[in-house]
Amino acid sequence: MARWYRWSMMALILLVVWGCAKGSSLEGRVADGQGQAMAEVKPTQVRFTKADNGVITDSVTGLEWYVGPNQDNNWHQAKAWTENLIVSGGGWRMPTVPELQALYQKGASRVNMDPLFQPKAAWVWSGQMHDARTAWGFAFYSGLVNSHGLDYAYGRMAFAVRSRR
Repeated sequence: MARWYRWSMMALILLVVWGCAKGSSLEGRVADGQGQAMAEVKPTQVRFTKADNGVITDSVTGLEWYVGPNQDNNWHQAKAWTENLIVSGGGWRMPTVPELQALYQKGASRVNMDPLFQPKAAWVWSGQMHDARTAWGFAFYSGLVNSHGLDYAYGRMAFAVRSRR
């Protein structure tokens, strides 16, 4: 029995050594906790970057964003602010509803957008009119599109957007 045990142990050691020599490195891989490689780990692409002047660049859409300083803006104030914004050379406009929706990231922050934005409110005006007295906007707290009267300001804010320069 001792001879059988020795041969078994030697075979087991050879199998382990041979298996390790066949490139079992887990570097760059996620393991399942039992030594089995599950998937390649790939670095995640950073979508948003913020410059010193406050301009936020979106690497996915190619748009640049600038967050308004106030939280209670009616649509007229938001429009005037974006049209007169001269940060980083100007050329800013109010965003469309689809552009705002593209910023929505459920659970990314308390207002469901990348924390770099640091908005003072969670409802943002768009430049799109609903009718002569209302305009569309996006509620980041709920992910819903809705419209409000142009003079309504409570909890509403402005974002400025432009194509990357």
